[in-house]
Amino acid sequence: MAAPRLVQFESVSALRDAAAAWDDLWQRSEVALPIGRAELVAQWIEAAAPRAGLRALAVEQDGQLVAAMPLLGGTIKRLIRVGRLPTNDWSWAGDLLVDPSADSDAAMELLALAVGRLPWRLLWLDGVAIESPRWMQFVAALESVGLAIDRREQFRVGTIEIDHDWPAYRASWSGNHRHQMRRMENRARREGSLSLTVLRDMRREQVEPLLRRGFEVECRGWKGTGGTAVLNSREMLGYYCRLARQLAEWGQLQLTFLELDGRPIAFEFGWNAKGVYCSPKVGYDEAFRQLTPGQLLRHELLERFFADPEQRLFDFVGPLAEATLKWITGSYKIGRLAVGTERRGGRAMVEMLRRYGKWKGGSKFRGGREPHIEECGDKSNFLASAAGSQRD
Repeated sequence: MAAPRLVQFESVSALRDAAAAWDDLWQRSEVALPIGRAELVAQWIEAAAPRAGLRALAVEQDGQLVAAMPLLGGTIKRLIRVGRLPTNDWSWAGDLLVDPSADSDAAMELLALAVGRLPWRLLWLDGVAIESPRWMQFVAALESVGLAIDRREQFRVGTIEIDHDWPAYRASWSGNHRHQMRRMENRARREGSLSLTVLRDMRREQVEPLLRRGFEVECRGWKGTGGTAVLNSREMLGYYCRLARQLAEWGQLQLTFLELDGRPIAFEFGWNAKGVYCSPKVGYDEAFRQLTPGQLLRHELLERFFADPEQRLFDFVGPLAEATLKWITGSYKIGRLAVGTERRGGRAMVEMLRRYGKWKGGSKFRGGREPHIEECGDKSNFLASAAGSQRD
């Protein structure tokens, strides 16, 4: 077995050239979200931060990548230069990818040493699954090479284990939740013919018309009223169409419509990969609010998943909310990881964070163009907005 070596990709084109190896690592890793794949990281950078410097770190061993993490340059408080994962207030991409079957301790040590030599004084990593094996192992490696670290929990994400025993799962709900779902199903069926359409096998040319149909449902909800629906921003719609077309090509896009007499009253944009379904965006028609269409869609979709032997987990992606707490069987932590590099002042900044918790005035990230926020006025965190879409 050859010794692992560090590899760096310093442009979007270089990352795309390495897409086959990067995606092969994604397939072997525990990461199920397809936004960790090279092409979707590249698309995010082109849409949100085309001028931010890319520094993707990877470890290669025996001709294949065994660990990788994409990093971008940015600033916090308009002054402090930091390295970030590809993420901002409207979307995110990338993750720490690790092959669990490789010598991951050696790979993590190489990544940690490379972090210490980065051109930024800090790594400021938001949206990290801080209790997952890969991130805990990376933190241990950072500490072993003497780097200062500060970890903060940001929120928890709900999950549903798909054990394929639908009656037992329903029995685990609260009595109020079971009663509400029966009542809403009966009320909806009295209104007309209720049906669920789940689309996973789509050609590229079919994707945009279907997305527009779904986002029209979102626009008839509270986001449309508030001006933060996808259709309110040409740039955001363009990004989602590119993302969805690529996911459809891989067979990892899922679009779900709940229809009443053929009219869509709820819509969900989802990712389905490695047996894990992720629900980043849900919308419903306010005109049918009394039917709780988002909850009805969730009920009908889960019943199908419990009958599908290939599904193993439902991930709500966004922060826990009252509407999602009714369904979950588990949860995991999402947090922020701050790492001081070997650059002068890096350790002192982390020590200040440990002492005070945050810098006065917050830590607004600036890492390139963010047209979607400026165009649609939605300053809320994308993950939080995903949970908010289910607040019926």
